[in-house]
Amino acid sequence: MRPSTALTAVVTAGLVAAAAPPIAEAAQRITATPQTVKRTDIQTVRGRGWPVIEFCSRTVRVSVRSAQNSAPIAQRHIRDTGRFTFRWIPKNKNIGKGSWRLVARMRCESGKDGSIFFVRASTRITIN
Repeated sequence: MRPSTALTAVVTAGLVAAAAPPIAEAAQRITATPQTVKRTDIQTVRGRGWPVIEFCSRTVRVSVRSAQNSAPIAQRHIRDTGRFTFRWIPKNKNIGKGSWRLVARMRCESGKDGSIFFVRASTRITIN
């Protein structure tokens, strides 16, 4: 291969790589700030990386779960950016002190056969 042809191939490969679409955002996740909260304090919950496609609902359902109990706390619309935010106060008759898992679920359908599956994310929180 001639040196000029090799150089052209390297430059062309670099241009193709630079023109490629950006890598999709990482998998969906959910965060809670602060992670340890009193029953009468406000906790901010944020989600990011949620799919915004025709096969998925634009609603995420959030609940808290422990070994003995489960309680729904919110339903939120996913923005065009794949994010959501809400605030809540854990003062609820079904939510006691202790360690909980904050779980967010979004309903989606398979693009191949239409079967239902859930996209999920969770994080640990503590309620004092």
